[in-house]
Amino acid sequence: MDRIVVVMPNWFGETLFATPFLSALRAVRPDAVIAALGVSRCHEVLAHNPNLQELILYDERGIHRSLRAKARLIAELRSRQFDTAFILRRSLSRAVLLVLSGIPRRIGFANPKSGWLLTHRIQAPPLPTHKAHAYLRLLESFGLHEPQRSYQYYLSEEEREHTRTLLRAHGVSDGKPIVVLHPGANWAHKRWNPERFAELANRLIQRQPLSVVVTGGPDDQPLVQRMVERMTSQPVVLTGQTGLRQLAACLEHASLVVANDTGVLHIAAALGRPVVALYGPTSPAITGPLGNPDRTIVIHHSDCCPTIPCLKPRHPGYPGMESITVDEVYEAAAQLLRGGRGSMKSEVGRANLYLIMLLTSYFILHV
Repeated sequence: MDRIVVVMPNWFGETLFATPFLSALRAVRPDAVIAALGVSRCHEVLAHNPNLQELILYDERGIHRSLRAKARLIAELRSRQFDTAFILRRSLSRAVLLVLSGIPRRIGFANPKSGWLLTHRIQAPPLPTHKAHAYLRLLESFGLHEPQRSYQYYLSEEEREHTRTLLRAHGVSDGKPIVVLHPGANWAHKRWNPERFAELANRLIQRQPLSVVVTGGPDDQPLVQRMVERMTSQPVVLTGQTGLRQLAACLEHASLVVANDTGVLHIAAALGRPVVALYGPTSPAITGPLGNPDRTIVIHHSDCCPTIPCLKPRHPGYPGMESITVDEVYEAAAQLLRGGRGSMKSEVGRANLYLIMLLTSYFILHV
């Protein structure tokens, strides 16, 4: 029986990007023991994932910071007798960990940082390739050419019931549409202006009866305060009141989620929620939401940023996010609340198709 460990990325959004890889790995190795090695927030994303038998914690900045703690982890990995390791990130420390753990087959992307410690070095696909699809390239060493998949997130019934109780306590009824607004992001230049979130909420509330739920972590509270001060109706503010699992269960109730490029956006997409995704310095082609394309609208003005992706959080000014208007976000939100179909990309594609049809008809009739 194969015994496989998958070294996960650190961010919980990118951990979601790895779930199609885990699903494809399980499909090609249905009888294998598969474990995931990663930080605690990675485990929160992967809880209840049926493709995994085990979650192994590796926190090199916390409990595994000392050499003694690393040695204990190495001994633990050795005792599990893994024969194959996939490493989904370019990390020298993790590659060394796999070598010292005696794992004979180590598969990852070819790179000068840690590739020399791998037994199978796979060339990364050219950009722009979505990270979720790039991870699937690693399975080619198994002879698998897997079709593109969406990512997955799994909730327990206990988590769902806990969240239903929380929403009822805040006066959120099942009969009203719920719009979740998430103004936070890990970097400031990925955040849409909270005042614009407030204006969006005011317009949506004027349009139809609905409940606006604002989510975020404790660090997002100043942003949310600026937003709430400019709203004409008091929203349900869950900022700092939920953990990631409970927040995900809240998202499952949403008729619409509007969010910046952050892990919460991707969880909403994984749960099949209609989403309006706001992108500025990052590339939707590489880290865009992989939900139902008929219920996903991505708003991104790539010409407003000097480079895409821009990985400099202290870059002066945020032209990409500033270029997104309330009007266009409102129109996208209203379309999805009406049950409208099609992402902005597909709408453009249809418009181009109509143009081609008209031109073809013209030439047939006049040439």
